[in-house]
Amino acid sequence: MKTDKYKTAVKFLVNGNDIFAFFPRESYDDFHTNLFTAYSHVGQHSSCLVQYADESRPATAEERKPLIKELESIGYNLEILN
Repeated sequence: MKTDKYKTAVKFLVNGNDIFAFFPRESYDDFHTNLFTAYSHVGQHSSCLVQYADESRPATAEERKPLIKELESIGYNLEILN
């Protein structure tokens, strides 16, 4: 897949056993100011409350590596924030 020219800001976070990508500049919809787009291996794109992201810890480089590979394989051009 062709890589997007737009750089997408992303934080890789862990909450319990859930490792996910959180896109802090990508509002999930126009109705909720605290709901942002997220991505995980299971479920792919979804919404994420900013409070859930805030109570999560940053993923280590090793933890986030497979998710980075998956996102880049579908065309994301990532700007990793953490």
